[in-house]
Amino acid sequence: MLISDTPYQCASCVSPVADTPSLKSFLIEAVEKAYPDGRKLAIKEGKLAKFGVRLPEESEYPIICPFGIEEILDEDFYGV
Repeated sequence: MLISDTPYQCASCVSPVADTPSLKSFLIEAVEKAYPDGRKLAIKEGKLAKFGVRLPEESEYPIICPFGIEEILDEDFYGV
């Protein structure tokens, strides 16, 4: 799976959870648990950047997810 696939996968599995208010706390907890692994994957894939793309330093990747649940669930937020 590539990071670019994430918005599509996210939309298909998260929407039912987002539509159920009682599960919102579950969604917040899931993001908190999944973000560190996603950060590691982004760092790993970032090292594969080519064609003059600046390679970010590992310290440039936020330790804590910088996005709120509303942003994560907003299909237009990703600019796809």
